Amino acid sequence: MKLSNQQRELIKPVGISAAVIAISILIAQLTPDEQQFPKQIVDAFPFADWINNGQAWLKENYQWATRAFADVIRNSIDAVETFLVLTTWPVIVLGIGLIAFRFGGLRLALVCSLSTMVWASLDMWDAAMSTLSVMFVSVLMASLLGIVLGIFASQNDRFEAGIRPILDTMQTLPGFVYLLPAIFFFGIGSPPSVLAIVVYALPPVARLTNLGIRQVPHETIEAARSFGSTDRQLLFKVKLPLALPSIAMGINQTIMMGLALVVLAAYIGAGGLGYEVYVGLRRLRFGQGLEAGIAILLMAIMFDRITTAASLRHQGNDPNKGFKLLPIRLQGQPWAETFEQALTFIYAICGAISGLYAKFLAGLAQTITRPLGIRFSTGLHRQVITSGYFLTSMTLLTLVYLFDAHVTGFGNYPSSWEFSIQKPADAALEVLTTSTLFIGITTWFRGFVFNWMLDPLAEFLVGLPWWYVIGLLSASVWLACNRTTAIVCVFGLLFIGATGLWSIGMFSMAQILVSVVLCMAIGIPLGILAAVNNTFEAIIRPVLDAMQTLPAFCYLIPVLMFFGGNVVSAVIAIMIYSLPPVIRLTNLGIREVSTEAIEAATSFGSTFSQTLLKVKIPLALPSIMMGVNQSMMMALAMLIITPLIGGGGIGREVFVGLSQADTGQSLQAGLGIVFFAVVLDRLTQALSVRQQKALGLNIGTH
Repeated sequence: MKLSNQQRELIKPVGISAAVIAISILIAQLTPDEQQFPKQIVDAFPFADWINNGQAWLKENYQWATRAFADVIRNSIDAVETFLVLTTWPVIVLGIGLIAFRFGGLRLALVCSLSTMVWASLDMWDAAMSTLSVMFVSVLMASLLGIVLGIFASQNDRFEAGIRPILDTMQTLPGFVYLLPAIFFFGIGSPPSVLAIVVYALPPVARLTNLGIRQVPHETIEAARSFGSTDRQLLFKVKLPLALPSIAMGINQTIMMGLALVVLAAYIGAGGLGYEVYVGLRRLRFGQGLEAGIAILLMAIMFDRITTAASLRHQGNDPNKGFKLLPIRLQGQPWAETFEQALTFIYAICGAISGLYAKFLAGLAQTITRPLGIRFSTGLHRQVITSGYFLTSMTLLTLVYLFDAHVTGFGNYPSSWEFSIQKPADAALEVLTTSTLFIGITTWFRGFVFNWMLDPLAEFLVGLPWWYVIGLLSASVWLACNRTTAIVCVFGLLFIGATGLWSIGMFSMAQILVSVVLCMAIGIPLGILAAVNNTFEAIIRPVLDAMQTLPAFCYLIPVLMFFGGNVVSAVIAIMIYSLPPVIRLTNLGIREVSTEAIEAATSFGSTFSQTLLKVKIPLALPSIMMGVNQSMMMALAMLIITPLIGGGGIGREVFVGLSQADTGQSLQAGLGIVFFAVVLDRLTQALSVRQQKALGLNIGTH
């Protein structure tokens, strides 16, 4: 049977891969012993010593400056935390609700207010306020610095080309790597956590600020220039306002990354919700860790929804159009329409009161400032009118605060509203860990993963000559991507070998590959099921949201209790943490298959299973590969903390370096993970693009 060009393009990589695997197995059999990088090169490249000596010099000469800066940060955090802790809980709940209402409407305001109350209901209020204070200071610093860098990058191509690889490295380095130098220079506690978060979470806002400014339409810029705008006016009055949605999304990503690292910062003495998760892990208290994880989950959802709504608001989306509280599917129901009309009437009354109050304040401000000049007082009048919602909200919060302080105190959070899931969660976990059937299943699965997957693959990779691995991966990257990426690959693999991490790195590669294979074996079928069954998709969506938002620490406790502390437990924890992207993108890819392709298959008499297996899944392969790409990136991030439950590999080197105050060891292992991430990311993305081309799909520039 003659194959078409598209079929050849799809089959060719499979044939080449099979040939390469066969040759690799043969070479591994001919070199049965563990292969090591040449000792002469390792001894001649003491990278860790160079880093440690440089750090010692900086510490000796500049620690006075960093400690002074740390005092400023500590005082800022203490001031914010004191304000949040001493402010009565209704003011905090109302304040967060008003912010959410401004950008996302009544639904979002209720969700955020209730989420805030859950912190108190779980007895996590003080810990949540501590986390909020660290997040406020660190996100403020990261956002300001990132926006400034993004603005400079957007105005200067050379500057952008210079900081791009730096941002790539900052975003790819494991968060743990930032903690150790932060301790040396800024002490323990919150200040090093803030500095680590700033460095780790700065790239997204810098990138998206640059992108947003560069994507301002050329016609708009030309129109502004035709009216005589200077470069400064063009930047601040045209480009930046139009780039606000992109900047808001950058701040969104910065908050999410900062919240992920604030949990890890518990390891260096930072308090808050991350410390509660860490204590739960250390003491094997699953319920305590789960409660803190839920509080972090709700905080992440709240931040994500508010910043996303702010971005959409800048794009012209009005959350108050249509139904304000009830689901849109109830439109047409008489009772729902009546209820929403009543809400609209209340909205109108509140809006009128806010408008009148703003006009009163604007008139008062104009009268007071009239001696300063008509132009100044008129401009202030206009500014007060446009800030009506903010001024009304601040007045309302002030009244609530004064009412609590001088009329009747609200007191502590009502104890009758508190609840705990620690005992039920711990009891459920104990039932599973003492079940003979469950123990049998987990023991079999652990043995299967180790004996048939991890151990053979690790032995195979470690047994391959280092020069063969470097040549094979570099050639693959060159063919799949480009020469520059191949050079980076060669440099990265040589770095891993020269730092004495070759065998450890190959073992980590085996851990990642086994984890991703398990992700695909479980996630792709679940994604297919979600794509063909709306009920299952509706059930699994919030589960995936929770899995992607829960701190990674939360996965370690049940895995440790189910599977014990060993390298297989680490692989299973990585697999669970990395599972959501495969499921999501498999579901998305199948659902986005064009209706025309499905109708064409149906018109030729294809059954449901034939359409699924021969049309939808093949056309969804590029999306599935992007899911695999994201799972690999998440697996590499999770690799760092698995040593807490017995995981080995290159992640253990980062962890050991942190434990022994050896920055050089942590940094070289972290850079090794960065190089692995670059290689795996480029290879999987290139494979996705090739599949799109082979399928004749429309792709953008890459």
